[in-house]
Amino acid sequence: MSVPIRDVLVVHPNAGRRAALASALPWHRVVTVESKLEAADQMANAAPSLIIAPPDDARLFLRQVAHSAPNALRVFVCSKSDPVGLAELMRSAAEGHVFSVLDEGLSGPELGRTLSHLLQHYGSANLALPSASYTVHFLMDERPYVARCLQIGNFGASLLLSGDHTPSAFPPNAALEVLRIERAGHLVFQTPWAHVQRAQQVQDPFGIHLQLDLSWATATYPPPPVPGVTMEEPAEVAATLRKALRREAIMWLQRANDSSIQLCLESPSMKAVEGGGVLEGHSSGLLEALIGDELDLFFEMGGQSYSGVCVLLARSADGGMTVGLPRSLVIRNWRSLPRFKPVPGQRFLLSFAAPVTGQLTTRPVEDLSVGGLSFSFDASDEIIPAGSRIDATLLLPDGHSADCQLEVRSIQALATDSREGSSLRPFRAGARLSGLTQDVRDIILQAFVAARCQYVAEGADVPFDKLWQLMEEARYRFHPDYPFSAGPPPAVLGDTHHKVYSTGDLGRSLVYSSDKGLQGQIAALRIHSRTWLVQHLAVRPGVRRNEQVSYELSNLAVELGEVQQDIEFVRYSWRKDNRWPSRRIGWLARALETPGLSFLRHFAYMRLPLNQEPPTLGRTLPRVREGVRTDFVWIELHLRDRGQLVRVLSEDLLTDEVDLKALRERYKAHGLHRNRRVFVVDGEFGPLAVALCEESTPGLNLLEKTNAFWLLVPRRDHPQARDAVLALVQRCVEHARERGRPSAIGLVDEEDIELLTEAGFENLGRFSEWIFHRSMIRRVCELWRSVFERLSGAPAPDWSGEESGE
Repeated sequence: MSVPIRDVLVVHPNAGRRAALASALPWHRVVTVESKLEAADQMANAAPSLIIAPPDDARLFLRQVAHSAPNALRVFVCSKSDPVGLAELMRSAAEGHVFSVLDEGLSGPELGRTLSHLLQHYGSANLALPSASYTVHFLMDERPYVARCLQIGNFGASLLLSGDHTPSAFPPNAALEVLRIERAGHLVFQTPWAHVQRAQQVQDPFGIHLQLDLSWATATYPPPPVPGVTMEEPAEVAATLRKALRREAIMWLQRANDSSIQLCLESPSMKAVEGGGVLEGHSSGLLEALIGDELDLFFEMGGQSYSGVCVLLARSADGGMTVGLPRSLVIRNWRSLPRFKPVPGQRFLLSFAAPVTGQLTTRPVEDLSVGGLSFSFDASDEIIPAGSRIDATLLLPDGHSADCQLEVRSIQALATDSREGSSLRPFRAGARLSGLTQDVRDIILQAFVAARCQYVAEGADVPFDKLWQLMEEARYRFHPDYPFSAGPPPAVLGDTHHKVYSTGDLGRSLVYSSDKGLQGQIAALRIHSRTWLVQHLAVRPGVRRNEQVSYELSNLAVELGEVQQDIEFVRYSWRKDNRWPSRRIGWLARALETPGLSFLRHFAYMRLPLNQEPPTLGRTLPRVREGVRTDFVWIELHLRDRGQLVRVLSEDLLTDEVDLKALRERYKAHGLHRNRRVFVVDGEFGPLAVALCEESTPGLNLLEKTNAFWLLVPRRDHPQARDAVLALVQRCVEHARERGRPSAIGLVDEEDIELLTEAGFENLGRFSEWIFHRSMIRRVCELWRSVFERLSGAPAPDWSGEESGE
C-alpha cells in the first residue's frame, strides 16, 4: 500500500545543511531542528513520515523513533569519509534496524532526486521471488559476485549472498556496479550501479548467508554524448526560461562554482524590467551570498539540462530572492530523439509480459519516436524498474502489430488527484525502443508528421508534374539544365524523386495542402552519410510567409532528419540574393554560431555548358592524376588544420570515407548512383591543388550540387597554383563530358572566380551554406519558431515577387 509522505523532520547541527535538505523537498511540510533532543520533542507532538538525521548516536535515536514514529522512513546523512559514522550505522544495522543512507556530499538536485527516490521506494510495491529462479551478478571494487534475488521492487531489491562474507565488507551506501538480474539465463534487468542500504547476516537450513538490501536510481541515462551548446541570444534565453516556467521546471540556485549548498527557487516568475528581465521567487533555505554575487542557475526540461550564471539582485528576510536573467544558457541533450503525442486517430498500444511477474499487460503509448516511447503504470502494484528489458508487441494505428524490444530508461511519478491513503501510485516509464522494421518506422514517422501539422503530408507519392508546376509558379530558380520553358520535366527527375523519397532512408519529401490545394513543398536529402540537406522549399505565390507554411515545412524537414539516428549534421543552402532565407537563416547561423558544431561558408556557383568548345588557354598545364589513399589522408589533415572539422565529418572527408564507398552502396541498393572522384596536381612537397568531384543520378539536387566539383588550394601564393587550378578545372570538365553531363558545375571560393571565368564558366550567383550538429537542432527549431511568431505579429510582407529558397 502507498504511504503518502507529507510531514518531514530534518535533524542536523549545520544550519546550511538543514536548509539544503529542506529545500530539496519543496512539496512537503518540513520541520528543521538542530539536535536529536529537539527532534524527540517534535516526535512527541506529531509523528513525521520521514526523518533525516546525522549518524551520531544512531542506535539510541532509532530506538526513540521506533517508539514515537514507528512507521516513519529513516534516512541518515553520512559522508563516505566518516569512519565513525559508518561504523555506528553498521552496528545499528546489525541490531536489525532498517534505514537508508544519504551521502553528505550530494548536491541539491542530487539530494532532491535521491530523497524522492527513497520516498517512492517506501510507497512502491515489492515482490517476493523464488530465489532459485533469479540470479544476480554485480561488481564491487572490480570483484565479481553472484547472488540470489529474494525480493524486488521498482526502486530496489534484497539479495542473498552465499559464502563467507561479513556485513563490514558491504558498508551502507557502498556502490555495486553493473548489476544485472537474470531469470533462467534471460536478462530481465540491468542498472549501471546500485547502493547498499543494509547488510546483515541471516541463517537458514543451508547455513549462514549475507542479505543485502539495495536501492537503485529511477533513471539509467548515460552522460550527454557531446559537449554542451551555448545559447547566447538574449531573446532566446528569455523565451527558454518562460517555457521552463510554463512547464513548472524546478529551478536550482547555488553560489558560482560551489555545489555545497543548492536551493530550490519556489514559485518562480519572470518580470520585465528596464534593460532586461529578472527572475523572482522564494527559498526556505539560506544561501550565503551577497547582493551582486554571481549564482549558478540550472534546470531540466524536455530531455535537456540547462545551466547559466546570473547575479543576485535582491533578497528579503522572508526568503524572497530576485536574480537577473543569465546572459547565456548551456544546453545538454539527455534524450537523443524528440517524441510526439499521437493525435486521436493515430493511437499506439503496447502489449508485453511484465519483466518480473510475467503478467500480461497492455498500455496506451503516451508519446513516442522511432527510438523510444513512454507509458504509464501503477507502482503500488506493478514492478517495472528503470533498467528492465522487455520483449513487447506494438499495436499500430492501422490494426497491425509489430514485435519490438524495450529497455526502460527512467520511471517518474505522475501527479494524481487521489486522496491521501489511496493505493494508486501512477508512474510514467520512458523506454528505449529497438527491433523495428523500416515499415514500422515509416508508420511512426507518418504519425509524427500528422501530430506536428495536420496540413502536411508525405510527398513521395505526389505526381512530380504537380510539384514541378508548383515550383514554376513559386519562381524557383533551377539549374539551367532544367528550364521550365522546355515543357514538362525530364522523366529522369520524376524517377529520381520517387526512388529517393519513397525510401525514407535517403530522403523525405513533404507537401503542405489546404482547401485551396497544394500550397508548398520541401525535400530533404541524405547528401552524405551523416548529413541531411534541406532543399527545394517552394511556396505558392499569394501565400504569405507569416501563414506558417514555410515554418511548418522547414521545421518538419529538419526534425525528420533528427529521427534518423545516424544523421549527425543538418545542412541549409540558399542564394545570397534571395532576401527571405538570406535574412532569416543567415541570422540564425550567426546567432547560433558554435565552433566545432557549426560551419557557415559562402561560395560562387559557376557553370559551363558542354554544348560548346571551351576556350583555348594557349599554354601547357601541369599533369593531373587520380587521387589515392595518401591524398585522402592529406585532405583530412588539411581541413582539420584549417579548423574545418565540421566539414570533414559532415561531407565524408575522413580518410576512410572520401571515396563515398558506404554511401555509394546505400544509393545503389535503391537503383541510384552516388560517388566522388578526387583529382590531384602534385607540387614539390605535396599537392598544389585538389578537386573533389561529386557524382550522382540527375535530380538528387535540382541545382545539381551532387554533380559539381570543389577545389582545395593549400597555398594560393605558390607560383604554380594558378596553373594547377586551371588543370583541375579542365579535368573536371572532361569528367563531366565523359559522364554525358549537359554542363560542368563548380562550387568555388571567391579567389577562383576569375580563373573559372577564364576557362569559360559563367558566374550564376553567390550561395551560402550552413551546417550544424544534431545537438543544436532543438535550439534551431525553437529560434526558427520565434522568427515566425514575430512575423505573425507584424504586418504581412508581400513576398509574391520573391523566388523560394533552395
